[in-house]
Amino acid sequence: MDQTISDASSWGIKDWARANVNSAIAIAAQSGAATCTEGPPGVAKSQEALTWCPMMGREGHLLIGSTHAPEDFSGLPIVDVLADSFRCVAPDWAKSLQKPRQVLILDELTTVPPSVRAAMLSLLTERRLGNLKIADDALIIAMCNPSHMAPNASPLEKSMANRFAHFTWEFPVATWEEGMCEGTDVFRSGPIPVLPADWQRHKAANGTAIVEYCRNNSLERLQVPTADDVVSYPTPRTWHKLRNALAAADSVNAPAKYRAEICAAFVGKATGSTFLKYLAARDLIDVELCLDNPSLFKHSKARCDLTVAMLTSAVSAVKSRFTEKRFAQAIKLFCVNVGSETADLVFCHLKHLMALRPAGFEINGEALQDLAAFGKRIPQHLRANK
Repeated sequence: MDQTISDASSWGIKDWARANVNSAIAIAAQSGAATCTEGPPGVAKSQEALTWCPMMGREGHLLIGSTHAPEDFSGLPIVDVLADSFRCVAPDWAKSLQKPRQVLILDELTTVPPSVRAAMLSLLTERRLGNLKIADDALIIAMCNPSHMAPNASPLEKSMANRFAHFTWEFPVATWEEGMCEGTDVFRSGPIPVLPADWQRHKAANGTAIVEYCRNNSLERLQVPTADDVVSYPTPRTWHKLRNALAAADSVNAPAKYRAEICAAFVGKATGSTFLKYLAARDLIDVELCLDNPSLFKHSKARCDLTVAMLTSAVSAVKSRFTEKRFAQAIKLFCVNVGSETADLVFCHLKHLMALRPAGFEINGEALQDLAAFGKRIPQHLRANK
């Protein structure tokens, strides 16, 4: 596939039947995350990514990192005698990245020598090339072949891998077949979704869901694997980037398929799948109805995940709009309704609810009685950790 062009006409964010099969990568990249996509050679990864740039109203720049020295990314030291210091000067090609709406496509990333990849870290983390600061809205999309398919290739170091969202390339078969049958050298790339200007308004909701999940699955907040071939794993950084990518996905109403790919790309397949199941259970519950009428929710030993989702959602709901009545209803929901069935789960979440009280707020009346009655049911092993 020597030449690929875009066909973005009549593209709407609901027209997912026509969407590019690798749209999850484009969504994540537009959220500001650096993406790295692995696939076999000869499947048009880099050429396809270049066609996404005009769809997004951006200018693309293709760079093969293995042909560059560390100084091309860290900057070449130039002595300034008058200032009695030196500065690190970036190469000419980097100057274009100072302009708004640019895309840097790093090709053959696994063939880049470790010394050069180390110098790339400042580009990925600080968005700097020597003393040159690239534009805040510049996107970084990396492509690579599996290590065993590329010359002098090596797996990404953990510190490098954790700065990317990792995707597996899906070959656009329909694009290839159409281009082949036309008898031309033109292959029309399927359109990608372009984020609306207000996409960031979805950040808070996704951030809240991630915090709730990590509170109940604290071991998955940070979990660095030992195997070299595991490149996507949960850290505070990747959870933060996932929050933004899911906000971007929400803004274009991305189907479940793409949301699953995005979650796996940032925090790994296992954690991503568990998190999505948590979100699905969370969405089954109308927490506002439960706060209005605490007796509506019924705890089931077979679905403890629903109880956890409801308790964490209730804390978030009270936090977003704290009133004495909502706080008292939440206590009744926790201590009387759910607490009569499972004191252990309630105790773990009640601490977060109690922490929401404004300074000087006093609990009294029926809410205080509900707390006192629940206190008598707290298991002894939890009392020691109160």
